[in-house]
Amino acid sequence: MRLQPRQNCGNDETELNPILVDLFRNKTLESRHRGAVAAVDASGRLVFSLGNIDALVFPRSALKPIQAIPLLESGAAEHFRLSRREIALGCASHNAEQAHLDVLTAWMSKLHLDESMLECGASLPLHTDSAHQWLREGGQAMRQLHNCSGKHTGMMTLAKFMDVSVDGYSAYDHPVQQRWMNVLSDLAEVDSLVLPWDRDGCGLPALALPLRNFALGLSRFCALDQQPVARRKAMHDILIAMHENPDMVAGTDRCCTATMSAHHDLVVKTGAEGVFAAIAPSAGIAVALKIDDGATRAADAALGAVLKKLGVLSTAQYESLSPWYAPELRNSQNIVVGRLAPAAVWDM
Repeated sequence: MRLQPRQNCGNDETELNPILVDLFRNKTLESRHRGAVAAVDASGRLVFSLGNIDALVFPRSALKPIQAIPLLESGAAEHFRLSRREIALGCASHNAEQAHLDVLTAWMSKLHLDESMLECGASLPLHTDSAHQWLREGGQAMRQLHNCSGKHTGMMTLAKFMDVSVDGYSAYDHPVQQRWMNVLSDLAEVDSLVLPWDRDGCGLPALALPLRNFALGLSRFCALDQQPVARRKAMHDILIAMHENPDMVAGTDRCCTATMSAHHDLVVKTGAEGVFAAIAPSAGIAVALKIDDGATRAADAALGAVLKKLGVLSTAQYESLSPWYAPELRNSQNIVVGRLAPAAVWDM
């Protein structure tokens, strides 16, 4: 029986989520971040949780690996001979560095697509240095520079393959959107048609679902033998594409890229407003987390904490990624004045 979610996206104020991350200035506590975490194994069993994992959350861009499944499952990726770097970019929230733009431009050219067909808004590169260089060279905000332009190009590719209108592909009721929503329904055991939604930052539909069910959907990537043949291959190829091309998934100075580069059997994907998803096929476990106040810094730290807690990351791997998971706080003089750290709830 499919879950029928409550029509609210917050937590009961009388039942606050636990504190997951602390920020210290010198040795004095300055800020705290609350949140929730759900970890589900390959059998679909909840193996670890913190906080209210039944409250609705918007996965935002952390949902992209699931949203990309129809692109491959349909045969579109094979038909248009998409490379693994293109598939990875289709799952990305990229920095719009030159490498990203090169792959995106070649992909769009191959399908005779142009920037005017993208239905995301114009943007500057996420990567600060790339944005500054772009502006110095006389560039301006463009749709191709939007961090979701790879996902949008993937959806236009699917529309072409399905022989449906590319125009309006971002609409909730467009066949391309309905394809990934049906996949989400199957994997996460929800009825996508009754989930609350609104437009995401890039203009595509953003659905809200319980964190528990989001983790369940991600866990299906750890049990590919339970999926139909076409979907099994699609999900396998997405995992391969992302962990072989972590630079395409995010880019320079990004936690996603750093984490996958350090652990080649781990796929992670961030989402706006403090969401993170992680899939560890060898460990047979998937994780979904949400920071209540939407802070990216806290989501990065919580990701490291839960992966270490579950044994997915070794102590050495965790420590090598400490600039993301337990970063120092520096002021404008580049003096260390504090640190971010997992809170006591992790018992680390």
